[in-house]
Amino acid sequence: MNKFKCLCLGFSSLLAIILTGCDQQIVSPLIPSPESRSIHVTGSGSVTGEPDIATLYLGVSVEKASVEEAREIAASAMTAVIASLKTNDIAENDIQTENFSIYPQYDYTDEGRVLRGYRVNNTVSATARELESLSDIIDDAIGAGGDIVVVNSIQFMIEDPTPLQSQARALAVKDAEAKAKTLAEASGVILGKPITITETTRTAGPPIAFADAAEFAAEEARSSTPIQAGELTVTINVSIAYEIE
Repeated sequence: MNKFKCLCLGFSSLLAIILTGCDQQIVSPLIPSPESRSIHVTGSGSVTGEPDIATLYLGVSVEKASVEEAREIAASAMTAVIASLKTNDIAENDIQTENFSIYPQYDYTDEGRVLRGYRVNNTVSATARELESLSDIIDDAIGAGGDIVVVNSIQFMIEDPTPLQSQARALAVKDAEAKAKTLAEASGVILGKPITITETTRTAGPPIAFADAAEFAAEEARSSTPIQAGELTVTINVSIAYEIE
């Protein structure tokens, strides 16, 4: 009988402990994390600046009946183009081969596909650090390579955009902070410190496309090629989460 009472007493104590533990988990309040009490905003800042370097993408493209003939003509013209670039103070380490390819060319007739010849393409990128001479660089390269020269595009850049990025970054943070303050005041809450900050950088200024070599040759006979560098815009976008106090 005493053993039975002891067993009942032990079971009752264990049950009380279990129920007490369950009650504590049920009534325990959930404490929200800082992220769940926050205001998320985005800010943008933009600064313009003049480009100080330009990368010119140009080369030669020729089609002939045999691979060797096409390769030989392309090699001779490309050698002249590169020599012209160097004459115009383009440093050797600023000239880089971008593409070299040889492809068979076909005509399609009622009888089927007929081999017409082979096309050789050879293109380089050349970085010019004196934008005032860019027109001469282009015109001289076209004159050196002849009718098979192809100018694809020019991309203007700012060699060291760090100062402009710093200015744009500060403007972006101010823009985000102003938005967050407006939201906090409208919602009747107190704006706290930033919890998270992320940013993205963008430089606006697409490459300038050019006409084909034949049009360049005709233009060269009349006047030099006009080039306008314009301005580039550096934009910083930030996303900031502010804590609500």
